[in-house]
Formats: sequence, structure tokens, C-alpha cells
Amino acid sequence: MSDSVVSGSFQNLPHPRALAFLGDAAYEIFLRELAVQKGLSHSRDLHAFTTSWAKASAQVALLHHLKPQLTEAELELVRQGRNVGVSTGRRSDQAAHRQATGLETLIGALHLTNPTRLAELLAEAKAFLEVGSEAIVE
Repeated sequence: MSDSVVSGSFQNLPHPRALAFLGDAAYEIFLRELAVQKGLSHSRDLHAFTTSWAKASAQVALLHHLKPQLTEAELELVRQGRNVGVSTGRRSDQAAHRQATGLETLIGALHLTNPTRLAELLAEAKAFLEVGSEAIVE
């Protein structure tokens, strides 16, 4: 676990909703890069891989995997993002969507404040996703 993120580095950040918005985009780019690195080239396969890991339930699984490695400040960001009121579609589970928003908030904050720490967590995420992706796209 990295202690490189301290509570003070997360001060004066945008609203958690804005961080989640940014984090969603950063996570989507991460997933798309991973799909290309896996050698996927057909639109159907690229889309299937990306959407399977972008959905809330997959983000919750990833968050649970990463939690033991998160600092107290990072966990607080997840909590703040989780507590932001978000609208969900008819088929979405509200609790899962809130937790996924917490993960996206953390990703957005780290994107702005500590790209090195974000890269550490995304490397761990990559290892986690690669294990599960074989069943999805192969």
C-alpha cells in the first residue's frame, strides 16, 4: 500500500460529482487501452470488453479488490463519492451505482492530484480485470 497520498493533497478539489465525471472518463480510457493491449480489434469485442467492466457491478467488484490497498484519505474520497446523489436507470442497483460512483470519484481525484498513485491502482486493476476478462471476450 502506498502512503504517497496524504489527506492534505485532497483539499480544494472540485465537488465529488465533478470528480466522478472525470473519473468515469479516465476509467473508460483505461479500459479501452486495456482492450487494445489485449489485441482486440473487432468492434463487437472491444465494446463487449469495455462495457462489461464499465458497468456498476464490475466497478464494485474492483473497488472491493482495491480497498485493502487504499489509504484513509482515499477511502474518504470513495465515501464522499458514494454519498453523492446520483440518478440510475431502471435496471440499475442504486447501492452498486453509488459505490461505483465512489470509485470514479477516487479515480478523478487521483487523476488531478497524483497520477503516479493512480497508475499504481490501475496496474492492480489491470491484473484483476485480466483474470476475469478471459471468460468475457475469449
